[in-house]
Amino acid sequence: MKSAQNEAGIWDLTAFKLLPSAKPPPFHGHTVRQTVSPFFWRTKLRPFVLEQQGKQCGICGWKPEQEQDMRHLHLHEVEEYDFTNKVCHLLDIQLICRKCHAFHHIIRTEMVSTKEQWHDLMQHFVYVNDCSPDVVEKFDRITAKALLSEGFDSEEWHPRSAEEAAELEAKPARYTIHPKIPFAEELKGQIRKKGLLYQTES
Repeated sequence: MKSAQNEAGIWDLTAFKLLPSAKPPPFHGHTVRQTVSPFFWRTKLRPFVLEQQGKQCGICGWKPEQEQDMRHLHLHEVEEYDFTNKVCHLLDIQLICRKCHAFHHIIRTEMVSTKEQWHDLMQHFVYVNDCSPDVVEKFDRITAKALLSEGFDSEEWHPRSAEEAAELEAKPARYTIHPKIPFAEELKGQIRKKGLLYQTES
Protein backbone atom coordinates (compact mmCIF):
# COMPACT_ATOMS: atom_id res chain seq x y z
CA MET A 1 0.00 0.00 0.00
CA LYS A 2 1.13 3.52 -0.77
CA SER A 3 2.02 5.94 1.99
CA ALA A 4 0.33 9.32 1.81
CA GLN A 5 2.07 10.74 4.87
CA ASN A 6 5.66 11.92 5.09
CA GLU A 7 7.99 11.66 8.07
CA ALA A 8 6.73 14.93 9.50
CA GLY A 9 3.22 13.54 9.58
CA ILE A 10 1.91 15.97 6.97
CA TRP A 11 -0.59 14.55 4.52
CA ASP A 12 0.46 14.78 0.89
CA LEU A 13 -2.80 15.23 -1.01
CA THR A 14 -1.12 14.54 -4.35
CA ALA A 15 -0.87 10.89 -3.30
CA PHE A 16 -4.65 10.46 -3.47
CA LYS A 17 -6.67 9.72 -6.61
CA LEU A 18 -9.89 10.49 -4.74
CA LEU A 19 -10.21 13.47 -2.39
CA PRO A 20 -13.09 15.13 -0.57
CA SER A 21 -14.34 18.33 -2.12
CA ALA A 22 -17.25 20.74 -1.80
CA LYS A 23 -19.08 23.42 -3.70
CA PRO A 24 -18.83 26.99 -2.34
CA PRO A 25 -22.00 28.00 -0.44
CA PRO A 26 -22.77 31.00 -2.71
CA PHE A 27 -23.13 28.55 -5.62
CA HIS A 28 -25.24 25.91 -3.91
CA GLY A 29 -28.18 25.00 -6.11
CA HIS A 30 -26.65 26.69 -9.15
CA THR A 31 -25.56 24.28 -11.88
CA VAL A 32 -25.69 24.06 -15.64
CA ARG A 33 -27.62 20.81 -15.27
CA GLN A 34 -30.39 22.56 -13.34
CA THR A 35 -30.43 25.44 -15.81
CA VAL A 36 -30.80 23.58 -19.11
CA SER A 37 -33.58 21.27 -20.28
CA PRO A 38 -33.76 18.03 -18.24
CA PHE A 39 -34.82 16.23 -21.42
CA PHE A 40 -31.71 17.44 -23.27
CA TRP A 41 -29.44 16.48 -20.37
CA ARG A 42 -31.00 13.03 -19.94
CA THR A 43 -31.54 11.95 -23.54
CA LYS A 44 -28.73 13.66 -25.45
CA LEU A 45 -25.84 14.76 -23.27
CA ARG A 46 -25.76 11.85 -20.82
CA PRO A 47 -25.81 9.07 -23.47
CA PHE A 48 -23.04 10.85 -25.37
CA VAL A 49 -20.83 11.20 -22.28
CA LEU A 50 -21.46 7.56 -21.33
CA GLU A 51 -20.18 6.39 -24.70
CA GLN A 52 -17.39 8.96 -24.87
CA GLN A 53 -15.97 7.97 -21.48
CA GLY A 54 -16.37 4.23 -21.83
CA LYS A 55 -19.27 3.74 -19.43
CA GLN A 56 -16.94 3.56 -16.44
CA CYS A 57 -15.93 5.73 -13.50
CA GLY A 58 -13.13 8.09 -14.42
CA ILE A 59 -11.68 7.88 -10.90
CA CYS A 60 -11.93 4.29 -9.65
CA GLY A 61 -12.65 2.52 -12.95
CA TRP A 62 -15.90 0.90 -11.78
CA LYS A 63 -18.01 -0.34 -14.68
CA PRO A 64 -21.63 -1.52 -14.36
CA GLU A 65 -22.15 -5.17 -15.23
CA GLN A 66 -25.88 -4.79 -15.76
CA GLU A 67 -27.83 -2.10 -17.59
CA GLN A 68 -29.93 -1.20 -14.55
CA ASP A 69 -26.76 -0.30 -12.64
CA MET A 70 -25.87 2.35 -15.23
CA ARG A 71 -27.76 4.85 -13.07
CA HIS A 72 -24.91 4.64 -10.57
CA LEU A 73 -22.67 6.42 -13.07
CA HIS A 74 -23.11 10.17 -12.61
CA LEU A 75 -22.19 13.19 -14.71
CA HIS A 76 -20.05 15.35 -12.44
CA GLU A 77 -19.71 19.00 -13.44
CA VAL A 78 -16.12 20.21 -13.02
CA GLU A 79 -16.35 23.92 -12.23
CA GLU A 80 -14.40 27.05 -11.37
CA TYR A 81 -15.99 30.03 -9.65
CA ASP A 82 -15.86 33.78 -10.12
CA PHE A 83 -17.18 35.16 -6.85
CA THR A 84 -17.04 38.81 -7.88
CA ASN A 85 -19.43 38.32 -10.79
CA LYS A 86 -21.05 35.16 -9.38
CA VAL A 87 -20.14 33.10 -12.42
CA CYS A 88 -19.84 29.33 -12.56
CA HIS A 89 -17.43 28.23 -15.28
CA LEU A 90 -18.21 24.71 -16.49
CA LEU A 91 -14.81 23.30 -17.47
CA ASP A 92 -15.54 19.62 -17.98
CA ILE A 93 -18.04 16.84 -17.42
CA GLN A 94 -16.58 13.80 -15.73
CA LEU A 95 -18.27 10.41 -15.61
CA ILE A 96 -17.87 9.01 -12.10
CA CYS A 97 -19.60 6.42 -9.93
CA ARG A 98 -21.99 7.41 -7.16
CA LYS A 99 -19.46 6.56 -4.45
CA CYS A 100 -16.70 8.71 -5.92
CA HIS A 101 -19.29 11.43 -6.56
CA ALA A 102 -20.23 11.43 -2.89
CA PHE A 103 -16.74 12.66 -2.03
CA HIS A 104 -17.14 15.67 -4.32
CA HIS A 105 -19.98 16.84 -2.06
CA ILE A 106 -18.44 15.72 1.22
CA ILE A 107 -20.21 18.18 3.52
CA ARG A 108 -23.65 17.11 2.34
CA THR A 109 -22.56 13.45 2.23
CA GLU A 110 -21.54 13.51 5.89
CA MET A 111 -24.86 15.07 6.82
CA VAL A 112 -27.11 12.57 5.04
CA SER A 113 -25.16 9.29 5.25
CA THR A 114 -26.08 6.56 7.70
CA LYS A 115 -23.34 4.91 9.76
CA GLU A 116 -23.35 1.95 7.39
CA GLN A 117 -23.21 4.15 4.29
CA TRP A 118 -20.33 6.16 5.72
CA HIS A 119 -18.39 2.98 6.54
CA ASP A 120 -18.91 1.78 2.97
CA LEU A 121 -17.65 5.10 1.60
CA MET A 122 -14.55 4.94 3.80
CA GLN A 123 -13.81 1.46 2.49
CA HIS A 124 -14.15 2.83 -1.02
CA PHE A 125 -11.77 5.68 -0.18
CA VAL A 126 -9.14 3.24 1.06
CA TYR A 127 -9.56 1.00 -2.00
CA VAL A 128 -9.37 3.78 -4.59
CA ASN A 129 -6.35 5.44 -2.99
CA ASP A 130 -4.62 2.13 -2.26
CA CYS A 131 -3.78 3.28 1.24
CA SER A 132 -3.81 1.90 4.75
CA PRO A 133 -7.20 1.58 6.51
CA ASP A 134 -5.65 3.74 9.23
CA VAL A 135 -6.28 6.71 6.95
CA VAL A 136 -9.95 6.57 7.94
CA GLU A 137 -9.04 7.72 11.46
CA LYS A 138 -7.49 10.85 9.94
CA PHE A 139 -10.16 11.46 7.34
CA ASP A 140 -11.35 14.66 9.01
CA ARG A 141 -7.82 16.08 8.71
CA ILE A 142 -7.62 15.06 5.06
CA THR A 143 -10.98 16.72 4.42
CA ALA A 144 -9.91 19.90 6.19
CA LYS A 145 -6.68 20.15 4.22
CA ALA A 146 -8.41 19.37 0.91
CA LEU A 147 -11.07 22.03 1.49
CA LEU A 148 -8.50 24.57 2.62
CA SER A 149 -6.61 24.00 -0.60
CA GLU A 150 -9.80 24.94 -2.45
CA GLY A 151 -10.16 28.15 -0.43
CA PHE A 152 -12.81 26.96 2.00
CA ASP A 153 -11.68 29.43 4.68
CA SER A 154 -11.59 32.41 2.32
CA GLU A 155 -13.86 35.43 2.50
CA GLU A 156 -15.19 34.54 -0.95
CA TRP A 157 -16.53 31.20 0.27
CA HIS A 158 -17.84 32.72 3.50
CA PRO A 159 -18.39 36.51 3.30
CA ARG A 160 -17.43 38.23 6.55
CA SER A 161 -20.60 40.27 6.95
CA ALA A 162 -24.29 39.53 6.56
CA GLU A 163 -24.48 42.40 4.08
CA GLU A 164 -21.81 40.88 1.86
CA ALA A 165 -23.52 37.50 2.02
CA ALA A 166 -26.91 39.01 1.17
CA GLU A 167 -25.44 40.97 -1.73
CA LEU A 168 -23.85 37.84 -3.19
CA GLU A 169 -27.02 35.82 -2.64
CA ALA A 170 -29.09 38.42 -4.48
CA LYS A 171 -26.96 38.20 -7.60
CA PRO A 172 -28.17 35.74 -10.24
CA ALA A 173 -25.71 32.96 -10.95
CA ARG A 174 -24.45 32.99 -14.51
CA TYR A 175 -22.48 30.45 -16.49
CA THR A 176 -19.81 29.89 -19.10
CA ILE A 177 -19.28 26.67 -21.04
CA HIS A 178 -15.85 25.45 -22.07
CA PRO A 179 -15.71 24.71 -25.82
CA LYS A 180 -14.60 21.11 -25.21
CA ILE A 181 -17.86 20.27 -23.42
CA PRO A 182 -20.09 18.06 -25.62
CA PHE A 183 -22.84 20.11 -27.30
CA ALA A 184 -21.27 23.28 -25.89
CA GLU A 185 -23.06 25.59 -28.31
CA GLU A 186 -26.42 24.00 -27.59
CA LEU A 187 -25.83 24.35 -23.86
CA LYS A 188 -24.85 27.98 -24.32
CA GLY A 189 -27.95 28.59 -26.41
CA GLN A 190 -30.26 27.27 -23.72
CA ILE A 191 -28.49 29.28 -21.02
CA ARG A 192 -28.52 32.41 -23.20
CA LYS A 193 -32.30 32.16 -23.62
CA LYS A 194 -32.62 32.36 -19.86
CA GLY A 195 -30.35 35.40 -19.72
CA LEU A 196 -27.76 33.55 -17.64
CA LEU A 197 -24.87 33.23 -20.09
CA TYR A 198 -21.90 35.26 -18.89
CA GLN A 199 -19.83 37.02 -21.51
CA THR A 200 -16.87 39.24 -20.82
CA GLU A 201 -16.81 42.65 -22.40
CA SER A 202 -14.58 42.75 -25.46
